Amino acid sequence: MRRCPLDARAVLAGVLLSLCVPAHALAEGDSGTAPPRVPAQSPVNRPVVRIASVVVELDTQTAFVYSRSRRLITSIPVSTGLADSTPTGSFKVFSKSEQSYYTPAPWERMRWMVRFTTGREGGNIGFHGIPYRVTASGEVPFLTPVGEAPSSHGCVRMRVPDAKWLFDNIDLGTPVRVVRSRGG
Repeated sequence: MRRCPLDARAVLAGVLLSLCVPAHALAEGDSGTAPPRVPAQSPVNRPVVRIASVVVELDTQTAFVYSRSRRLITSIPVSTGLADSTPTGSFKVFSKSEQSYYTPAPWERMRWMVRFTTGREGGNIGFHGIPYRVTASGEVPFLTPVGEAPSSHGCVRMRVPDAKWLFDNIDLGTPVRVVRSRGG
């Protein structure tokens, strides 16, 4: 097999694609070890529902969203906290805001924040869109490998359309469970 040198434009396109497309949507085959998933849907095509519960699985970097009838509505690729900073356990959504910022660095912002617990240092932990930095030339999104690897300070990052869909369909008091894996 012949190797081609890396093209900077191709690398950049791959990075940008990883910000928007979950890894499982790019995979050609199924190894049989992945958890069951609802077929990939654009957030625009997802139903308007009242979410009954969410389970975040750290091992697969996936949020599983359930209806009141305990039916899996959808699975969403996420990126959780580095160094086990996303707390495991059972929680409830206690607040929501359309716009939020990271307290130690207020120029780092995120949209569609849904808070469900606090972290080791006392800060709020929740679901939100991929954060961005406000600069003189505009908004610069953070590199976030959704569905691939942890990258946050403890929050559960999602693509912005996924975070908006969750924000629009989840109520205060909705249960959220964070687990290592659903099987163990």
